[in-house]
Amino acid sequence: MQQLLTDQLGREVHMPVPPQRIVSLVPSQTELLVHLGLTDQLVGITRFCIHPREVFRSKKKVGGTKTVDPEKVRALDPDLIIANKEENDAAQITGLSKEFPVWISDIKTLADAGEMISQIGMMTERAEAADALVKEIDQKFKALRPLG
Repeated sequence: MQQLLTDQLGREVHMPVPPQRIVSLVPSQTELLVHLGLTDQLVGITRFCIHPREVFRSKKKVGGTKTVDPEKVRALDPDLIIANKEENDAAQITGLSKEFPVWISDIKTLADAGEMISQIGMMTERAEAADALVKEIDQKFKALRPLG
């Protein structure tokens, strides 16, 4: 089954539900995927995706965030690539999006981060866990007090 999603750049992305072979090109989003229980679906990461350590040791590396090796990505045959507007090279991501579903985040605010977490949760059928994480983050930010 396919679903049509809109990423944070407003691009339409056709992808399977749920994705079974995910390549993450963003360290923080790799950690999110693991937090959501998607370690088994995560087939490729960048060399900068060093946390959690066991994932770094066990997953295939596809290059750096700005130096993704398309051949290494192709060899993993992903059904979803997760990228970020600032972290990744636009030309590389454009090239990959001609062959694979690429969902791109664009995070400038806390609300954008919450939206990204919720959308990744929805597209991976982990919405409940993602929404709980967004709620926890919001509560922790509201509890912050100014220094001094």
